[in-house]
Amino acid sequence: MAKITMHKELDMLREEVELLRKQKAIQEKEAAAIEKKEQVAEQKEIAEAKEKAEKIMTSLDEGKTDAKEALDQLMDTIKNDYENLSPTSAIVLFALGAAFGHALSSK
Repeated sequence: MAKITMHKELDMLREEVELLRKQKAIQEKEAAAIEKKEQVAEQKEIAEAKEKAEKIMTSLDEGKTDAKEALDQLMDTIKNDYENLSPTSAIVLFALGAAFGHALSSK
């Protein structure tokens, strides 16, 4: 068996420590790169979610506006029809409404 001198053993340990340090540095760089990629992906997802939320809110606001315009138009039509309604037609509509209401409440 060949005896290893203390100096050779120290040199081997130094080389091993240096190799381990290099490996650790590489692993830390890889971990940092992965973390950065994850952060970028997360920020992209957040931006997309915000964009979708804004589109939904815009669509909702447009829907409210459209519904309000349609309701206003219906009210104007009903008002115009009411103003142009003859008294005889008004009495007939009232009687039909009363009869219909009575029929619903009796059941």
